[in-house]
Amino acid sequence: MPPTRRLPRLVPLFRDESVDSFLARPAAANHVDTEELRALLEVRMLKKTPITALREPLATVSGYTEHQLPLALPEFITVKNTDTPGLVDRPLINDRTPQRPACRLCTLRAGIAEPVICWMTHDRYVCLRHWLWIGDGCQNPDGQVDISPLPATVLAHRQHRNLIARHGRRWVNLAFHDAKKIFLAWKERYEFGPEEAIVRRLTALTYPSGKSVADGLALAAGFHPEIVARSGLLASDHWERTALRDGGLAPFIGEVSSRGIVVGYEPDDIDDPLIKWVRDRLTHYKFALHHAGWDTLSLILRNETTRRATNQPTKDFRTCPLTFPRY
Repeated sequence: MPPTRRLPRLVPLFRDESVDSFLARPAAANHVDTEELRALLEVRMLKKTPITALREPLATVSGYTEHQLPLALPEFITVKNTDTPGLVDRPLINDRTPQRPACRLCTLRAGIAEPVICWMTHDRYVCLRHWLWIGDGCQNPDGQVDISPLPATVLAHRQHRNLIARHGRRWVNLAFHDAKKIFLAWKERYEFGPEEAIVRRLTALTYPSGKSVADGLALAAGFHPEIVARSGLLASDHWERTALRDGGLAPFIGEVSSRGIVVGYEPDDIDDPLIKWVRDRLTHYKFALHHAGWDTLSLILRNETTRRATNQPTKDFRTCPLTFPRY
């Protein structure tokens, strides 16, 4: 029999929190195990059972309505395209969507003392309200580090959002992940030396206890400006066309130095990570055109967030850089 009344103690909702994370909080507040609370909901979650089956009983025990829960828990959003206020630009849940702890100061501000695990889009790396790094390397709230010593990282986070507005979320999402791979490959290939600027950036981040942060987190936070700048280059329709046309590789490479991504950058051979990116992009486009047309790009350029059902932004759709029809 499904529950008919709410729990004695209620907890506040938090935007984009996962259902598992939310379930743990009312369970802890009412001094029961999470599994006991799941049993109270009387929904047997099998492999094919949709997560939305929990919405009605969870609304009963949590004290919120079925309309309120999707406004906080994106797993309960059942559509990809909608004009409903509060449901647009929310994370689409799939096996590629990462989960990380929300900013620990934001959760305390909301009256939540427990860790809150949220679904994250690719641009959520910095809490602009509290200047905390909440991106790569943060597996728990205590791992979030103050990045006020690196104001360029905060500025890069704002620039990242501007890139999404300019080029479209799906293109910047793809470019950002490619930019990170290229940077890590450059670091391994060229062995960035212990230059003063690099050392100062990597050692600027410390926890309140004075303990230094892990190398992976320091690298991701310290070089976030270069990664975002490279993302802007890779996401640009103009520079993609330049790189793929005959004789366009040289100005494309020159733009890396012009944007301050890597000053004096000169690839040493055709296996350079950026040269390989250009070559792979050309191969993928030709493959898509030859076999199934540009519709196949929707498989790799998936929407990361829910979209408006009307007035789709035209910047998400481009003409083919290989002088073929629109896709």
